[in-house]
Amino acid sequence: MGQKLIVPVAAVLLAVSAGVAIWFLMSGDSPRPKPQEGNQQAESNKPDEPGPLQLNPADFDVSRIEADPVASERPPEVFKTPDAAMRLVVSGRVVTEDGVGLADAEVTFTGEQKLRDLHGVGYTDAGGNFTLLAWASRGATNASGERMGRLAAQAQDGRIAVGDSVSVVDSGTATMPDLVVRQGASLSGQVVTDAGMPAPGVQVTARSAGPVEVISLRGRTPTSARRQFVTSVTADETGRYEFKQLPVGGYALQAEGGYFGFNARIAEVDLTAARNEWLDLTLTAEHHVRGVVKDQAGNPVAGAVVRLIADKITPSGTADETATDGTSELRTFRGADRDAPRRFSDAARVQPLSGRRCVTDAAGRFGFSPVVEGEYTLATKLGEEEARLEGVGPDQPDYELQIAIKTSVSGTVRDAETGLPIESYDFRVMRGGDAKVTPFDRVSENGTFEYHPGGLYLAANPSLTDSVVRISAPGYAPEFISAGTLREGDARRDLDVSLKPLCDVSFDISHEGRKLDLEPVALLFDDRLAYEASSDELGLVRIPGAAPATYKVTVVLADGTILKGSLDVPARRNARLELKLS
Repeated sequence: MGQKLIVPVAAVLLAVSAGVAIWFLMSGDSPRPKPQEGNQQAESNKPDEPGPLQLNPADFDVSRIEADPVASERPPEVFKTPDAAMRLVVSGRVVTEDGVGLADAEVTFTGEQKLRDLHGVGYTDAGGNFTLLAWASRGATNASGERMGRLAAQAQDGRIAVGDSVSVVDSGTATMPDLVVRQGASLSGQVVTDAGMPAPGVQVTARSAGPVEVISLRGRTPTSARRQFVTSVTADETGRYEFKQLPVGGYALQAEGGYFGFNARIAEVDLTAARNEWLDLTLTAEHHVRGVVKDQAGNPVAGAVVRLIADKITPSGTADETATDGTSELRTFRGADRDAPRRFSDAARVQPLSGRRCVTDAAGRFGFSPVVEGEYTLATKLGEEEARLEGVGPDQPDYELQIAIKTSVSGTVRDAETGLPIESYDFRVMRGGDAKVTPFDRVSENGTFEYHPGGLYLAANPSLTDSVVRISAPGYAPEFISAGTLREGDARRDLDVSLKPLCDVSFDISHEGRKLDLEPVALLFDDRLAYEASSDELGLVRIPGAAPATYKVTVVLADGTILKGSLDVPARRNARLELKLS
C-alpha cells in the first residue's frame, strides 16, 4: 500500500514545484518593491506604468549570487590566561582498516560534558602512536555530567575519522581506544559540451541516493552521522572535476555549466564496491539562452550579473503533462529517459529557470538552462550603466549585450612566495579605505573561485568613492588593495595583488635553555586567540595553515608560571622556527 503511494506523491510534489517556479518566473520577485528615493530603483515597472523597464541595482550585485568565501572568526573577547590545572595528557593510536598505524595524522581530542572546556591537537609518529596535551584555552566553567571525550583524526590524504565518546578517568592522563580511519570514495571525470569540447568552470553537484555516513571536523565538536549528503566542486579550465573522500554510497551527478548548458540526463554512479571511479559528463545546450557581454570596444566583460526576465511564457512550452490541480509538471527537460524508473529525485531539475541571474565568466559569457518556451528580456547593470535586450528566446544563436565601461580597475594576482600568477580566486570591489586583513579572516575551501587566465582581473564601473579590491583564494590569506578615490573615466591598471600563502609552521619552545614538552601554547593577535596548540614530547609545536603575521605567544606551565614571546610567521608554505620564552 505504502509503495503504491510513492508515484502519486512524487507527481504532486513535482507539480507543485513546477507551479511555484512558473509563478515566480512570470511575476518576478514578489512583492515588488516600491520605487525608492535617491539612486535606488524599482525592480520593474508596474503593469500600467509606461517607459522602459527599471532595474534594481541590488539584483546585479555579485555578492547576492555568489556567497562570500571569506568569514571572520575573530573572538569577541580578549584572551585571558587559562586555569593551569585544566590539562589532560591523552595518548593512543590511529590505524587504517587493516590495523596498520597511520603516520603523520593530525589528531584532535575534544572534551565533553564535565570536560567540555578541554581541547588538544597532536600528530602521530611513524607507527601511528600519539601523545598530546588537551587544555582549556579559556577559564574553566562549572560543567556537570561525566568526564567524557572523543578523538578525531585527519590523514595527509584527506581521510577523516571520528571516534565514539568514551569515559575519561580522573587521573590527569587518558589512554584512548584505537581510532580507525577508513578509506573514502573518490570520483573524477571531465565535463564536455555536446560537441565534445571541454567545459571549464562548470559546477558539478553530487547527491547521495540515501543516508550515508557523513563525518565533519568543522566546529569545536567533530560529528559523525548518517544523513543525506550533497556537495559541489567546480571543474577546472580543462573541464576536469574531482570529488575526494566521499562517503561510500550511490550518487547522482548534475552539472550546471552556464554558457555551456547542463546535463539533461542525471548521471548515476555506485561508489559502494568500487571506491575510485571516472565519470564523464556531457552538457546539452537545448532549451538554453546564452550569450556574451561586451564593452563599447568589443572586449568581453567578466564578473557582470545578467538577469533573464520573463515577458511572456508560451503555454505549450511549459510542460507535457498537466496535474489535476491545474499546475504543470515540467518534464520537458529531463532528456530521452524521462519515463524511465529513477532512484533519484528530479525535484532539483523542476525549475524552468535554474538561475534567473548568473555571472559572466572570464570570456564575458553567460547562459541559462533549462528555459521554457517564451519571450524574455536580458538585462545587466554595472554601476550606473545598464544594457538590455528584449525579444529573447531559447535555442537561438548567442545574444550580445553591450554595456558602456567608463571606469575600471584591474591588475594581476600573484603568489607572494613564488611570484607566479594565481588563476582561481574571488575578487570583490568594496567601499571603505580602512579595510584590512587579520588572521581571523579565513577563506573557505568550499567557496566559488572563478578561473582568471593569467591571474588578470578587471572590475568595471566601481564606486568612485573609497574603493577597495579584495582578493581571496583557498590556501592564502585574503588581501585588500585600495583603489583610492576614482574619477569617472579612470582606468587603473596597476592594482596588482600578492596573496600570502598560509604557512604550515612548526617551532620549538624553550625557556632558559630547556625545551618545554607537553605545554599549552596560545598565539594571540590583537590580544585575541588566533590559534591554540600544545608542544609534543620533544617541545615541538605544529600549526597548519597559519596566516602570515606577528603573534604574541603565551605559555602557562603546570606550576602556574606564565611565559611569553613573539613569533613572526612568514609568507611561506612551510617554516621551521625557534621560539625562546621569557
